[in-house]
Amino acid sequence: MTTARRLSWTVLAPAAALVLTALCLRGPFAAVGPVLGDVGDELSLSTGALAVVTSLPLVCFGLLSPFAPALAARIGLHRAVLAGLAVLAVGIGLRSAGAIGLFAGTVVLSGGIAIANVLLPAVARAEYGSRSAAVVGAVTGSMALSASLGAGLAQPLTALTGSAMGGLALWLAPVALALVAMGLLARARPESPAPPPAPGRRTAILRDRVGLAVMAYFGFQSLSFYALLTWLAAILEDDAGVTPVTAGVLVAAAALLGAPLSLLVPPLAARRSSQVGWVVAASAPTAAGILGLLVAPDAAPALWAVLYGLGTGASFPLAMTLILVRTRDAAQTGRLSAASQSLGYLLAASGPLAVGLLHELTDGWTASLLLLLVVLAGQLASGVVAARPRLVRADA
Repeated sequence: MTTARRLSWTVLAPAAALVLTALCLRGPFAAVGPVLGDVGDELSLSTGALAVVTSLPLVCFGLLSPFAPALAARIGLHRAVLAGLAVLAVGIGLRSAGAIGLFAGTVVLSGGIAIANVLLPAVARAEYGSRSAAVVGAVTGSMALSASLGAGLAQPLTALTGSAMGGLALWLAPVALALVAMGLLARARPESPAPPPAPGRRTAILRDRVGLAVMAYFGFQSLSFYALLTWLAAILEDDAGVTPVTAGVLVAAAALLGAPLSLLVPPLAARRSSQVGWVVAASAPTAAGILGLLVAPDAAPALWAVLYGLGTGASFPLAMTLILVRTRDAAQTGRLSAASQSLGYLLAASGPLAVGLLHELTDGWTASLLLLLVVLAGQLASGVVAARPRLVRADA
């Protein structure tokens, strides 16, 4: 093998496998929202049942994320991510098996995503060490692209296959490619099983002030993002008067902004010992977008959507960066990632539900948008604490 090929395998190939894996971690459930009505018609499901389907992934992320580090300790980081992809593929296939399959498959695929969500930052750190921030940026950018593709291609894939469920099943294709790429990487990285962290160490992260601040920041920014993904189209249609097609395009564009921001934010933010300025800068466009939707929704709906997308798109890679720079090694990165995603996604799961319930109770979006401003205040406060130049305790 030539020197150039060895360089490609040792440096570029692992990053490519991680990016391709991340491309499968948002689309399979982001694609559900835009075709919820079609799914309900095809499977004869009520609005309440469909609401449960949209909340299930976040609840599963929260409940299942804590098990990822123990799985990695037992079979190795790379093989654990590979197992997560295999579970994801099974879930996508199962989801096509009628109404019961929809719920069961959503739970299964969410479990696979939860494993990969937690462990990708730790794999990046294990592969690239102090240079891992750029790779984490590429991974989070791929996740953002995945969400945008899921939302933007949902209707075209439904038209292509003739059914919403058929369109959702097509996400098996990129997962199959990721399985091959991750399988090759796992084969090249033989890892000896290690004893799982002691129970005391697994829970010590929950008593660390820095760790708790990172978890809170992750939760609040996730709540804002998933509220955007779920309800922004409806807000734009109702309050700004845009068409459903235009609303879908604006939501997809807002979500897509996370891709380039994910490439820029982690390596730049990681250069400094403090990320407080980044926390403030990421919160500002979100606040402007929400205020615009509150005060003058029909004046510039595209601008409000873009501002909201800029803020949420910058906050997620920043949250992932904080997990990276506040920990001491790959194992601690995995534990903080698991805790952040467990508590964070459980908090995020309440967001779309609360926004929807407030809309139903008030017959408008004002109360829901005010709630998102309160969430943003919590995000800013926790982010300032998490962004100060301190590390999680060595025994956590």
